[in-house]
Amino acid sequence: MTQGYVIYRTDTTEIVSEKDYSYTGQIHKTEGHAKASLTRIKKKFAEGLKSKRPYGTFKFEGLGIHENGKTGRQAEGELTGEMVEMKIINTDTYFNNIEAQEEVTNMMTGKKFKQSVNTPGFMSPSSETYWSM
Repeated sequence: MTQGYVIYRTDTTEIVSEKDYSYTGQIHKTEGHAKASLTRIKKKFAEGLKSKRPYGTFKFEGLGIHENGKTGRQAEGELTGEMVEMKIINTDTYFNNIEAQEEVTNMMTGKKFKQSVNTPGFMSPSSETYWSM
């Protein structure tokens, strides 16, 4: 694998990218490029939070911490304006020492298996999308 840098969430170890569904956009060639990308993500989050409409969503809302201190599906209440902690690290260290695995169930066989937290739904045997392609 080519040496590069990724931005990841410290709470889930998921890679964060400012591009939608782009694996290549997740790996930055230099640490400076990754820092610039993280700055843009934080700016877009702040802009989205400022112009948020009731019951609407905005890009990077999933990085926001809610009143109950949670993110994602466990979140309850309004956004506090704070974001989850994110760090920049080289790809070798990330993929060898940091990236978490999650245990999921194969939708067709019912057997449990482990996969990266960064596995897209359409590439996971645990999702209906994977089996309907």
